[in-house]
Amino acid sequence: MGEHHSAAGHKVSLKPLIWLLGLLASVLLFAMMVITFIDVFGRYLFSSPLPGAFEMTEMLMGTLIFAGLPLICEREEHIIVSLIDPYLGAGLRVVQRVLRNLMGAGVLGITSWVVWVKAGKLAADGDVTAYLYLPKAPVAYMMSVFCALSVLFFILNLGRIRGKNRPSIDSAG
Repeated sequence: MGEHHSAAGHKVSLKPLIWLLGLLASVLLFAMMVITFIDVFGRYLFSSPLPGAFEMTEMLMGTLIFAGLPLICEREEHIIVSLIDPYLGAGLRVVQRVLRNLMGAGVLGITSWVVWVKAGKLAADGDVTAYLYLPKAPVAYMMSVFCALSVLFFILNLGRIRGKNRPSIDSAG
């Protein structure tokens, strides 16, 4: 996992990028946990919630979800409804996996572009959050970049398809 071949045939390791995405997701989740703890602690013990906790959590949650998306795509661990899988032969499962990765790349490619355009509008308008006046554009740009990374992983997954199915939850036991 995490190694792909370049056009020259050399192995390119994406493990540092994958590790960095995992670290980022962990830090974002930890930050949300700390903010929530301080907010609840302050609210119940001192009747003084953390100012702007909702806005910070909202922005961190959006970033966390999109930061985790490339990891899910790289590992092909996205949610799959496998109603017809038991009836498909090995060849059709390969076709299904190719189509799944192509469709995922297409949908997230369009999503990345639309979110990037929206981020540009947020930046041009100077949109900020209501309470803390945090700029919204950087979060939207990050979401777009994470979608683009997901597209990259979907495309790289196509290079790993060689007629072998990855184990699914259904076949794992």
